[in-house]
Amino acid sequence: MKLAAIAIAFSALTALFSQGPATLGVAEIRAGMKGYGKSVFQGGKIERFEFEVLGVQKNSAPGRSRIMVRASGGPLAETGILAGMSGSPCYIDGKLIGALSTGIAFEKEPIGGITPIAEMLDQLRDIPDTAPSRTPLILPKLEPPKVLKAALLGQMLDFNTLMGEADPQMLPMVLAGSPLGAEAQKLWSGWPVTFRAVPTLSGGKDEASPIEPGGMAAITLMQGDLDMAAAGTITYVSGKRVLMFGHQLFNLGPVDLPLWSATVATSVASYQNSFKLAMPVAPIGALRLDRSSGVAGVLGAEARMVPLRIGLNLGGRRTLNFRFEIMDHPTATAALAATAVAQTLDAHTRGVGFQSLSMQGNIKLTGHPVIQIENVIADLNPGRMAQYVGGMLQAICLNPFEKPVFEGISLTIKAEERLDLTGIASIRLLKARAKRGEVLPVLVTLQNIQGVRETATFNIQVPSSAAKGKAILMVGDGYSLTAADPDERVIEVATLGDVVRILNGALRNNHAYALLVQTQTGAGLRGNRIEGIPPTVASLVSGDGASSDNRLQRRIIGRALLPLEREVRGISQLEVEIE
Repeated sequence: MKLAAIAIAFSALTALFSQGPATLGVAEIRAGMKGYGKSVFQGGKIERFEFEVLGVQKNSAPGRSRIMVRASGGPLAETGILAGMSGSPCYIDGKLIGALSTGIAFEKEPIGGITPIAEMLDQLRDIPDTAPSRTPLILPKLEPPKVLKAALLGQMLDFNTLMGEADPQMLPMVLAGSPLGAEAQKLWSGWPVTFRAVPTLSGGKDEASPIEPGGMAAITLMQGDLDMAAAGTITYVSGKRVLMFGHQLFNLGPVDLPLWSATVATSVASYQNSFKLAMPVAPIGALRLDRSSGVAGVLGAEARMVPLRIGLNLGGRRTLNFRFEIMDHPTATAALAATAVAQTLDAHTRGVGFQSLSMQGNIKLTGHPVIQIENVIADLNPGRMAQYVGGMLQAICLNPFEKPVFEGISLTIKAEERLDLTGIASIRLLKARAKRGEVLPVLVTLQNIQGVRETATFNIQVPSSAAKGKAILMVGDGYSLTAADPDERVIEVATLGDVVRILNGALRNNHAYALLVQTQTGAGLRGNRIEGIPPTVASLVSGDGASSDNRLQRRIIGRALLPLEREVRGISQLEVEIE
């Protein structure tokens, strides 16, 4: 029987588990025993439902059990087990046996599973009073240079590529909130989550349910001008500590997320999975621990989120300003920020016809230089802009050296109803030979989408250190040149500062670049900005680990920049003789 996780249960807050109700262990539970549970079905009122034990599923996971029950009462005859009942405390003879945590998709009667309370207490008793200043680093499956290379190409890596395939037995987390568009859905490929377009309503007249077992609470991953949250039921409260769900959020371990009280507008019956239509009411604390058997939080605590601001200029006619707060976590921050960008563009820019999007902004990290953001997209795909932002944040968040401390992310996007796109049509040299130390003029022919051509000139310095012989002149946009990898040496990063420096030196897609390439030592493509390569950056470049260390590799010995401020596509190359 395949179980599907019923929607998220969220917590209230408390102090430890030295006090609380008497409990009943799994070994004492038998089929046919009857008991009751507590949950909210309407408004803020906690109501009882009944259940009969069907049996105990031993070893549902190694060392874990699940108590299977048939429930009744309230709306359950029509709805079955509701998403949002996760965490509902269940009692036999007044003793707490655990939290209702799972249901069955398309069930015709309310049958579900209870996570034993001993398992919840075992995993969730060590709730930190304060959020750790340095949460554990998440090491991706790929080494940092490959994550960084994706960012330099304006791309995000999906969860499966970064972390490997998810456990097929792991129950997916259900996230409720604003419906996600097609491009935003793609950003979560491989994540063990299920999105449900369940509105998290506001402005309800009902009071929040009490912060006690059976009460309703909500956890937000993103809040502000876009909501992404999960709501469920409080299982256990002791002082300022609270337990909920009976199953994981993402099983991330230490987390720091806002915890809200909640009320239920109504319970919605569905042939697939019924759910509670929940409304957050007021902040009550912070979620601090996310484990496979539940989540735990601290009442009265305050969660730290990453502030994200997006200004959207609609062709100079008007500017819309949006503010978001997103979860601060290595694996989630990039996806959430990219989702905010994709959804903002999807809601306010056109879906057919010509359109160009230009972005400028910055990412501020404590203790590091500001990371500059610059990108142009000349098509109707907001996902490309979202991927660019997400890729930059993945390179930062998934570095294995230091937990970044975000001060804020600020983006300004301008949407124009025209196609700002230029292609590299051809390149030409005034002479096929160049002397070391001289300036080499390069003529490049550009062609726009209407077929109109223009000619521009690069002046590229041939360094005196260049070797005599053949060199390759490559002219193209930043992404095409990065993909071609004209500098074949491996980039070694040893600190978050290295990552920040390389991101700031990335070749952009709204400029044309000329690169002079030879098979000798030179400055790296990814090392620094176009104006020059300081020794500290050049020192990051090393051999590729091949068995023959003296094997010649391509090196960039000179380069020049042609700013165009529109998207550039294409790459051309010529051979040059160095004298």
